[in-house]
Amino acid sequence: MKTLLTLLGLFIFILGNANEGQDLFKVTCVACHTIGKGKLVGPDLMNVTEKRSQEWLVAFIKSSSTMIKSGDADAKAISEEYKGILMPDNAYSDSQILSILDYIEQGGSGDSGEAAVVVDILSEVTSENIESGAFLFSGEKRLANGGAACSSCHSVKDERIFSSGTLAKDLTETWDNMGSPGVAAIIRSSPFPVMNMAYSKHSLTDEEVIDLTAYLKSVSEERYYQRSSDFSLAFAIFGILVFIMILTGTVILYFKRKSYPVNYDILNRPSKVVN
Repeated sequence: MKTLLTLLGLFIFILGNANEGQDLFKVTCVACHTIGKGKLVGPDLMNVTEKRSQEWLVAFIKSSSTMIKSGDADAKAISEEYKGILMPDNAYSDSQILSILDYIEQGGSGDSGEAAVVVDILSEVTSENIESGAFLFSGEKRLANGGAACSSCHSVKDERIFSSGTLAKDLTETWDNMGSPGVAAIIRSSPFPVMNMAYSKHSLTDEEVIDLTAYLKSVSEERYYQRSSDFSLAFAIFGILVFIMILTGTVILYFKRKSYPVNYDILNRPSKVVN
């Protein structure tokens, strides 16, 4: 009976650990990785526990940038293969990371099916999708669930975008580096903490994901024909025109104003001497 209870407890522990690993994988990893379904933003993680030691994987998942800076050959090779796109650091404990590795080792689904659907639809997008994506990016068209416009933080090389942010990465070449599956996955479920927090309660619809992915593809393909957005000359001209208008208005309004004070005539009026 004691042995049976021990085995039951072990089974419950393993099941709970697997469930935790699955949940963490779907929250953090699924935007960039699959398990047995090919490369996405990052490598396919099938059999990764056989290719790297547990200690190496834990350290790399915690902080890939630290591993790369330390000169680790494998970490540098991965960074070069994926064009310098760094995996965000994770504040997970060793036990949480091990639960993710257990989930991967057990052949978890690593479901990124949504991204695959986007790829199929993206081959049939029209100019309307691209235009809609441009409006969504710039904020001219509001996101259905009230999320912030992409241009609040990001910029692109597109003459149509009047103003853009500088808080985060320029997205002009993002589609070239990640492809449709990667871009769609990041937009749908970002692994980056700040972006994830910003959209956690304002998720994008499937149509918005497609439109933005199509737009970023268009930006990437058309970037060589675009000039950098620089409105300094336009603002200078606008400022001069406003100054001239104010100056003209001032002259017109005060042209007929008296040249002398109101009591000037009174002061210069002859006085009557009373005897």
